[in-house]
Amino acid sequence: MSETEKKIMLEVVSPSEILFSGEVDSLVVNAAKGKMGVLHDHAPLAAVLKPGLIKFRVSGKEISYKTSDGFLEIGENRIRVIVESAEALK
Repeated sequence: MSETEKKIMLEVVSPSEILFSGEVDSLVVNAAKGKMGVLHDHAPLAAVLKPGLIKFRVSGKEISYKTSDGFLEIGENRIRVIVESAEALK
């Protein structure tokens, strides 16, 4: 399997906008039961997110957002993060 096939489609959305949409290598979120990492072929899952950071890697570069509470849905190498608000960190 090539590296491109190991990507996950990620969408980070708030009520007012799509904050990020694209393929990522991995994702780390602050779930209600602790930090959780997501890689290619993760089992389907829904989780409650606590306020904190979400971090994901795009072509080896880490991107971080400070978020409010929200939800995470995972299925078929697609992740959707739904938050009330988020701010990209530099």
